[in-house]
Amino acid sequence: MAQDDLLDLINEEPAAPVPVTATFKATRIVNSQSIELARPNTLEFMILHRFGSMKNGVYDLFGMDEAAIRFDLKYGINDRISAGAGRSSLKKTYDIFSKIKLMNQSNVFPFSIALFADIEIETLKRENSFSNKLVNRLTYDTQLLIARKFNQNLSLQIMPTWVHHNLVKNHDDAHDLYSMGVGGRMKITKRVSLNADTFFPVGERDSTFVQSWGIGCDIETGGHVFQIMVTNVQGSFESAYIENASGAIADKNLYLGFNITRVFAI
Repeated sequence: MAQDDLLDLINEEPAAPVPVTATFKATRIVNSQSIELARPNTLEFMILHRFGSMKNGVYDLFGMDEAAIRFDLKYGINDRISAGAGRSSLKKTYDIFSKIKLMNQSNVFPFSIALFADIEIETLKRENSFSNKLVNRLTYDTQLLIARKFNQNLSLQIMPTWVHHNLVKNHDDAHDLYSMGVGGRMKITKRVSLNADTFFPVGERDSTFVQSWGIGCDIETGGHVFQIMVTNVQGSFESAYIENASGAIADKNLYLGFNITRVFAI
């Protein structure tokens, strides 16, 4: 009988993987993409609003007289693929993007992994006919998103990132820029969490480069997620918030902002 019990244990099929869910509450951490996708067969509408710089204080109400806004709409094709498009008032930039879930964290695999790819098209008027060509207005962004939910309260993510500009300002500027993003979420209550993200440059940058960062708070309110933040970059599309930060705490050149996500079932 003991031998039979042992054979039963050997022949028993392994338990099915139990996926980990809700690593983050939204498809953004603060500025950066999160591992989360739009849910299958749903449309997700996101408003990303960044006020102007706070450096002038009450004169322009800490930046509220100026703002850059972005809208995007994404669709969950299935539980592994979502795609969408957006438009930002900053440099009048349009973008199309997709996020593909490669692996999901479970009781047998320690991480969630997704691939994010984006094409940006800047439509701001330019005087130079060469730079006006469509091909010279394109920027490509590719990120590998690797995240782990350690427990109910803590999630962390790293983001190896490649940004390619078809056209650069100066002859010596690199077309390809690499960086490593780091982001995380710490749950405070059932519906509130503190979030942060930043991108460390890999390779040389010019003397004007400023490392981007953002600190925010997620508030889940039933039908949507509200994210409020302070950051040192006004742009909310990939090449802007990764490579074009400008603010510093010392001179109060920072930006208040918020993201609102609303989901519609199809």
